[in-house]
Amino acid sequence: MALPKPGGAHSLALVTVPSMGYAPVPPPTSLQPLLPQQPVFVVQETDGSVTLDNGIIRVKLDPTGRLTSLVLVASGREAIAEGAVGNQFVLFDDVPLYWDAWDVMDYHLETRKPVLGQAGTLAVGTEGGLRGSAWFLLQISPNSRLSQEVVLDVGCPYVRFHTEVHWHEAHKFLKVEFPARVRSSQATYEIQFGHLQRPTHYNTSWDWARFEVWAHRWMDLSEHGFGLALLNDCKYGASVRGSILSLSLLRAPKAPDFTADMGRHEFTYALMPHKGSFQDAGVIQAAYSLNFPLLALPAPSPAPATSWSAFSLSSPAVVLETVKQAESSPQRRSLVLRLYEAHGSHVDCWLHLSLPVQEAILCDLLERPDPAGHLPSGQPPEAHLFSLPSAVPVARASAPTTLSPWGWGFVCGRLWGLLISVSPA
Repeated sequence: MALPKPGGAHSLALVTVPSMGYAPVPPPTSLQPLLPQQPVFVVQETDGSVTLDNGIIRVKLDPTGRLTSLVLVASGREAIAEGAVGNQFVLFDDVPLYWDAWDVMDYHLETRKPVLGQAGTLAVGTEGGLRGSAWFLLQISPNSRLSQEVVLDVGCPYVRFHTEVHWHEAHKFLKVEFPARVRSSQATYEIQFGHLQRPTHYNTSWDWARFEVWAHRWMDLSEHGFGLALLNDCKYGASVRGSILSLSLLRAPKAPDFTADMGRHEFTYALMPHKGSFQDAGVIQAAYSLNFPLLALPAPSPAPATSWSAFSLSSPAVVLETVKQAESSPQRRSLVLRLYEAHGSHVDCWLHLSLPVQEAILCDLLERPDPAGHLPSGQPPEAHLFSLPSAVPVARASAPTTLSPWGWGFVCGRLWGLLISVSPA
C-alpha cells in the first residue's frame, strides 16, 4: 500500500491487514527489505516494450501500451488470444434514434474504430520491488486524450490500469477490449448480491438484444480449468462477444444536457487470469480489494501494537457486504450486518466478532426483528460466535447451519440481515 509523505509524495509498504480491521505499519526505519513473495521485476526492451513480472502473472506491453501477453506464471498459460492485443481502446459513433443519454443502439457496433497509439510513448514508472509500473499517453482524437499507468504489485493476482481521460467529444462511445484465449458459450457478470450468466453469442434475437449488458465490479470468462476476469471500480456497461471482453468507458450524449460527461475522468480497471473457476480463484475478493483499497490513517497515541479485526467469516463464499448503524438505535449502540452467499452454493459459515455483543437477532431489510431469530449469547464477548440463518430463520450457537441461495434463471446469493446491540465500553 502507498503511505503518504509530506509534500504529496508517498512510500510503499507491504502490510497484512485482517478483515474489517486494522494493522500498524512499521516506521520506515524498521521496514525490512526482505519480501515473503517474489518482488516485481520491470524490464524495458530495446524496441520500447515493457515486461512486468511478480511471480504470479507476467505482463508484456508493446511500445504503445497495448497488452501483447498476460501469462499465469504457475501454469505458463497465456490469457491473450494469439495474434491479438489487449487493452485496445476503440471508438464508436453513438447516435441513438430518440433519447441521447438513455439509448444505445446496436448499429453503433458497425462503426468500430481502434484508437492507435504512437510507438515510443511507453515509459517505465515505478522500477520494481514492491510495485512496478509503466505509463503512456494516447491521443484519442484531436479534442480528447488519455494517460494510463499500468501497475503490478507484489503478491497481487491482477494487473491494474489506472486511467485518466480528458474527454471532449460529441456522440462518441469509448470502450476498451481484451481478446481472451478462452472459449465459452457463457460469461458471468456480477450483480447486486450475486452473479448471473449471459451468452457470448448472438444466436437468437434475444441474444442480439444483449449486445451490451450491465455488470457491477467484475465479469469473467472461463472454460474448464482456466479463466480471465475483468474488474473495475466504477463502470457498469460490459459485453463478451465470442472471446472478447469489452468494458464501456465513456459516452458523449448531447441531450438533455449538452455538457454531459465532458471534462476529466479518472477510473481503474484490472485484468486477472486465474486457474479453475472464478469462485475458487477469489475473483470476488479481488474485485472488492480493487474497489476498497486499504486506507493509511495517522494512528492515535499510543499507537496499537497489534492488528485487530472487528468481523471475520470462516467461508470465502459468504460476503459481509454492509456494516451500518441501525435506523432505530437506542443510544446509537446497534449495528446492522448484511451478508450474502456469493458463490451460488450451500455453505456452512461462522461469523466471528471482536465487539462486546449484548444481543444478536435476525432482521429483514427494513430492520424489523424476526421473533424467532434471537441468537443465544453467553460466549466471551471477544470470541463471540454464532451461526448464520438457514432458510428457516432459526440459529443455534452450538453448530453452524446451511446457507441456501435462491434464484430464477440466474444465480443470486441469498441476503440476510443481522441486528446486534453492543454493550457500552
